[in-house]
Amino acid sequence: MRLPTNPLSRIAALAVLIPLAACSTTGEPNMMPTIPTFAPIRPPVNSALAEPCISAAATKYFLSESNIKAVDVEAVGGGVNQVRLKADLRDAMCTVTDKGKVRSVVDTMPKSADQVAAEQAAAQKAANPAPAPVKKTKKKS
Repeated sequence: MRLPTNPLSRIAALAVLIPLAACSTTGEPNMMPTIPTFAPIRPPVNSALAEPCISAAATKYFLSESNIKAVDVEAVGGGVNQVRLKADLRDAMCTVTDKGKVRSVVDTMPKSADQVAAEQAAAQKAANPAPAPVKKTKKKS
């Protein structure tokens, strides 16, 4: 059998064969039914508890408060609550009293080397602010 020499007929033959190449009968079909999963609906965190925690986390992580969200709150007892925070890419746990006094903000996931270096640079910059530029005065002759 002789192959066609016309380039258009070769492309047409490939166009017919490409969908067949995409089909595969080597894998076994999945017979398990798929069950949809849903995330639980969480009530919003009380702002009297969330605001002090967000403010304390912003100070600790050198982030703006708009980058930190209060995700969940859990009452520990004795007027103490634990607020789960999402600070940029990390998770944190804030312990706060019912009156809004923050006791601690603790990371719940390890930091990367980049995060540690960025925090050290920000802390050093805050401790040693840049000196004000000195104005040069012209000498009168």
